[in-house]
Amino acid sequence: MPRLRWAPYWRAAGWLLLVFAVYLSLGPTSAVEQTWLLPIPYNDKLGHFLAYCALMLWFAGVHRREHDLLVAQYLFLLGLMMELAQGSLAHRSADFGDMLANTAGIATGLVLARLGVGRWCHWLERRLGVQHA
Repeated sequence: MPRLRWAPYWRAAGWLLLVFAVYLSLGPTSAVEQTWLLPIPYNDKLGHFLAYCALMLWFAGVHRREHDLLVAQYLFLLGLMMELAQGSLAHRSADFGDMLANTAGIATGLVLARLGVGRWCHWLERRLGVQHA
C-alpha cells in the first residue's frame, strides 16, 4: 500500500484528538456535560465507547495495519491511566464501567479496522486525488 501523502497532518490531528480526550477525562465535569448532551441513559458509557472506537479507527487509518494491536494496547493503557487519574481528583471518580466501555470501543474499532474501515486515510486521499509518494 502506498504511503500516505498527508501522514504528518493525520498524525497531528490524532494527537489533538488524544489531547481533547484527556481534557474531557480530567477537566471540569462541566466541559463533558457541554460536549455530550444526548439525554439517554448511560450516555457517559456510550461517550467512552464512541471516543475510544473513534481513536482506534483514527490511528489505524494513519499507521500500517501491523501496528493495529499496538495502537489498541496504547489506547487501553491511556484509558486505564485516565481512570486511575480520575480516582485521585476531587471533582472526578474512577469507574470500572468506563474502563469496560473504553475497552469495548477499542475492540470494536480494532475489528472494524481489520474489516477495512481502518484504511480510511488511504481511501480519503485517493478520493481527493492526492498523489502518493
